[in-house]
This record gives sequence, C-alpha cells and structure tokens, in this order.
Amino acid sequence: MPVHSFDLAWDEPIRRPIALGDLARYIPGARDVGEAVVEGVVLDSRDVRPGDLFVALPGTHRDGTDFVGDALSRGARAVVAERLLEGVPAQLVVDSALRALGPLSAAVYGFPSTRLDVVGVTGTNGKTTTAELIRAALSSATHPVAQLGTTGIYLGADLIADTELSTPQAPDLQRLFAGVTVRGARTAVMEVTSHGLHQHRVDGTHFRMGVFLNLSPEHLDYHRTMENYYRAKRRLFEEGRCESALVCVDDEWGARLAREIEVPVTTFSTRGPAQVSVRVESRGLAGVRVTILEDAEPVVIDSPLVGRVNGANLAAAYLVARHLGVGPEKARSRLENCPAPPGRFEVVSREEPFVVASDYAHTPDALGFVIDTAREIARGRVRLVFGARGGRYVDKRPLMAEEASRADEVWLTTDSPGEEDPEIIAGQVRAGFTGSAKVHEEPDRARAIREALAESTAGDVVVITGRGPEAVQRFARHRVHLDDRVVARLALDALYPRVDDESISVVVWGRDHEDQVERSLVSVLAQSRAPREVILVDDGSADATVDIARRVGVKVIRGAARGRAFCRNLGAARSTSTWIAFLDASDLWHPDKLADQWAALSSQNCAASVTGWTGASTWTRSTPTLWTTSESGVDEWPERRSSTLLVRRDVFGRLGGFDANRTDPGDARFFTRLEEHHLLSVVPRELVRGLSRRDA
Repeated sequence: MPVHSFDLAWDEPIRRPIALGDLARYIPGARDVGEAVVEGVVLDSRDVRPGDLFVALPGTHRDGTDFVGDALSRGARAVVAERLLEGVPAQLVVDSALRALGPLSAAVYGFPSTRLDVVGVTGTNGKTTTAELIRAALSSATHPVAQLGTTGIYLGADLIADTELSTPQAPDLQRLFAGVTVRGARTAVMEVTSHGLHQHRVDGTHFRMGVFLNLSPEHLDYHRTMENYYRAKRRLFEEGRCESALVCVDDEWGARLAREIEVPVTTFSTRGPAQVSVRVESRGLAGVRVTILEDAEPVVIDSPLVGRVNGANLAAAYLVARHLGVGPEKARSRLENCPAPPGRFEVVSREEPFVVASDYAHTPDALGFVIDTAREIARGRVRLVFGARGGRYVDKRPLMAEEASRADEVWLTTDSPGEEDPEIIAGQVRAGFTGSAKVHEEPDRARAIREALAESTAGDVVVITGRGPEAVQRFARHRVHLDDRVVARLALDALYPRVDDESISVVVWGRDHEDQVERSLVSVLAQSRAPREVILVDDGSADATVDIARRVGVKVIRGAARGRAFCRNLGAARSTSTWIAFLDASDLWHPDKLADQWAALSSQNCAASVTGWTGASTWTRSTPTLWTTSESGVDEWPERRSSTLLVRRDVFGRLGGFDANRTDPGDARFFTRLEEHHLLSVVPRELVRGLSRRDA
C-alpha cells in the first residue's frame, strides 16, 4: 500500500454508504451496470475490505482487470473499469479509470476537501520546508493542521502515517482528508508534485490556495521537456480546482505562471519586482532574517532556518497564513519558533570544531543553494558528500557534478541507485566535474561520510546531500538501512570523545508494546541512579505504545518500521549523554541496574558493562519487586542482551552501532566486536528481566 501505519480504525466513522448510481453522476459519460452500495475505494485487490469499490486501472505490464476476481472474492461490491466486464454483477464503466478515480474517491468519502482549507504547495525545490512552515504558521490550540508530503502525514505535531508518495494516490488522499477532518482539522497543507498532478491524484480535491515556488530541470525522464513539466505544475491552478494562487516570480516560470493563470494571484519575489517584495539576510548558523514588504509596515522574521534559500519559503508561509486570516504578529511569532524540517540543512554536529549538516538536495539548483549556504557559514573549507539517485532525470547528473565542483573537496558516493548500476551513475556524474575541487570516489556511503569527517578541521563545513531524512538505500536486489545523520553523529562521537561526564541516556526500543511499555519505562524512571534522559524510539507501532510513552513523560521518536538495530542507533545518535544504556520495551530493569553498573565501571575502568538477563517465563507479575538474583556464570553466557548494556558513546560510535541490516536484533555481532576491542565489565546479577504480555 502507498500509505503505511495508518490507523484503520479511522475508517469506521468516515465510511458512508453510497449507491453506485449516485456515483455515476459525478463522472461524465459513466454507465452503471447493476446495483450496489459501496463504502470505500481501493486500487490494489489485496487491500479490499468488504463493501469497497475496486477501481481497475490499466497498467503497463498488468491490467487492473486481471485482479477483479480477487477483489470480488475479498468483498468488493462493485468494480470500475474502462470496458464492460463479464460476470461482474455491479460495475461502473468509464472512459478513463484514472481520470474517474479522484472524483469517485472524493464522492465516496463525502468530498472532505470542501470541509477543509486545503493549501497545495508545488515547485521543484522547497515544497517540504514550505509545507512545514505553513503548518506552523496556521497552527492552533483548538484545531490541528494536517500536513501531507515527503516526510509523512501529520496531524498537528503527530506523525500519523508514512507514505511512499509525496502526493498520495486519490483514494488514500481523500480518505486522509476525511480522517483528519473527523479528528478536528480545519486546514490541511500538502505537497503537490508534478507526477501527482499529471496522474490525476488531486482530481476531486478543492484547494483554497495554491503556492508555486520555482521550477528547474527535474523529472524530465518522465515529462520529457521543461514545457511539459511546467504544464503539469500549472494544473494545480486551474479554475474549479483552486480558488487563489500565491506565486514566487524569482524565475521565468513563476513569472509566466502569474501571467497565464485565471484565478486571483498574488506575486512575491526575493529578487525583483512583485506585489510583495522580500529581503533576505543570512545570519549564519543562527538562521535567516526575512523582511516582507507587504503593507506600510514591514514584517521582520528571524527564523532558525539556515540559508538564504529559505527566504522564499518563509515568505510563502507568512503570506498564506495572512491570506487565511492569521494576524501578522501571530504568523511572525509562529514562524520564528518553527524548526527546520528533518534533513533540510539539518545540523548534526554539536560541540565539534566544524559543522556537519544533512540536506535532501538532489537537484542541481538545490545542491548549488546548499553549497552557497555552506560558504556563508564556513571559516575553512567546504566538503561535500553526494551522489545521484537512480530512476531520475539522467541529464542532470553531470550538472550536479558541475555544482559540486564549487566545493573545496568532494566525496562522490552512492545514493539510492534503484534498478540502475551504481557504477554507471557515478560515471555519468563524474563527467561533469570542473574546476579545482579535489574529488574522492567511495561507493560505500557510510565510509564516505566517515572519511569526510575524519579529514575535516576547525572552521570547515561538511554537507551530506541527497537523502536528508531517508533511512533506506534502494538497490536492484536489496535494500540497505542507512540514515546519513545517524552515521555522521556516531562518527563524530568516535572522533571527539567525552569522557569526563557521568550522564546517562536510556534508549528504549518499542513496537506494539502497549501491554508492557509503561512498566518498562517506569522501571527506568525508578532507577536509584537516575538517567539524564529517556528516549523511546518507536518502530512503526500500530497500537497505543507511543501514547503511553508520552503519558509516562519520556521523549518519543516516532517513525516507520525499520528494525530494532536501526532504532537503537537512531536513539543513540539523538541522545545527548556521554553514556548510553539500551532497553527493549518488553524488558524490565532492577531499580539498581544503572547504579550497580556504574560502580563496576568505575572500579574496573571499562568503557562498557553488561548484566545478567532472565526470561519472562521464570517469574510472575507479583515477583519483580523481589528481584532475587543469580550470580553464577553470567560472564560466560554466550549471548549478550542489549537491554543489559551500558556503553560510552564514543565506543559505541567507533563500532558504528548495531548492524541495522541484519534480520535479527544484531546483538551477538555487536558484542563480539565490542569485546574484541574493549574491556567489558560484567555485573554477575540478573538485573534485567523479560516482561511477557500475559504478566504486563
């Protein structure tokens, strides 16, 4: 499914029966055959629930009509197709199933976008940042703002679903609109991609306002020409779909769009004449100052977002908020307090003598903006780690190298090659390098990041581009779990150890542990040697694990299911203490677990410690407070458990963390490497116990 981790319980209050004949009225030329009442819309027969309408889209390799039998067997009540199908009792025959999909989905879910102020943001670069800023500027204590895009689906500050598409397919989109409306949203902001527009995913959606940011060569493998790319973007601003437009006229495409569209338009520019003029001043790592000359009194926004390129994004968010009735002071204040979205010049370094940032830039223009930003900050050299992803516009690859050549030193590495050969991609990029930049080639992305950091000195800026917050590299036959920010943070921990601080962070992994997580977390908070912070890293839970953790009062990092090892590494990278302890939400700690380990570490001068662990089957709900422990043979156990581990962060970083690409938790391999290079203190007591769901 395109949308993941979406709570199906949301469907119950929004599934409204509608007759097939009534649906036919919304599609010109549609012919309904037979009678049926449907309650949902699906494209994939495997996702059918009883009562759904199955839409059989034509395909390049397989046709949707090939799966009609499967859909009916799963409970579909009717089918939409482009020809009359034999043996299907209820069907809707249409000229184009793709064009019908949006209006049908909107009708089935009660036209939810008409009950929302929907803002659509389009452009080659800056969509995610601008959408995040608009959500912040429109935020309200009484009505959360929904956001749909590259980083997921949000309702207020809560991530409620992950999506593979920045602009979801029409049934998912309308279902999401209906779901957030039921839960109090009155406004939604979404990224609207050229693919989404060309493939009619937003047909049936009513936009209160459309925002155009910029246009530069991208996706030309799909659109073929810039003219086609532009025309796809222009669809957002058609009469009947969009009430009004906000257009940045910093480039020729924006200026042309403002002339051509027929809906009311407001123009703004950071470079030249427009209805609203915007001045942008860089404040280095402190962010940017944006002055918006809308009325007699200029509005000044001091934003923490780094880089002049964010001036247009901030101005767009402010102007949207004003258009939707937010007062100037509220809009300004909310934007000043909005952090950058994940992976948008996200600074990973802390107290190190040079700056390390991760950025999603994967087009020539975006890469150039990132290098410009790095130059604004750097007192030394600018070092760049980048690659080109597969399945994208091939001709942009040498153009990216041309932009990359403006850095002082470059590591050309692998992005996500998809079905393409990484070596061929690298060769196409290599052809574009110019100038005097020193270029290294290292296909292993994690190794390239570590090398760039190891070479850096005081005053340098290292920028890792292309993937931002993405956590998976996609190859033809396999996937690699890799987060640039985690790799960089662990490498920095190894390069710049802190050994004079006794603080401890606890990283808790959880996935669907609603029956156990509260007791597990309470056992951490009840430690006689209190940790500085407790972080629960959620691994795609579909139950109440996250809500319970928040109620207990610990920090929560929520995301898609990536596996136990990946989540532990992520939590370690986000933690701030010199020492890190790990716990699974299905385990329980003895109240003196950390205190006993700290005493052992102090007396033995070790960099890591483990304790004994016992399974849940050996005790009952009434016994955890007794904690009778065994001291026999713990240091000889062949298996170490991460829930017993306390380790210094520089040691954890030097080992590269747990192996996130193993199907098992990765404990054994990590402990083998740990004991090969470091002394391990073993506390010979069973201070950690498994917590069964039955006993929780």
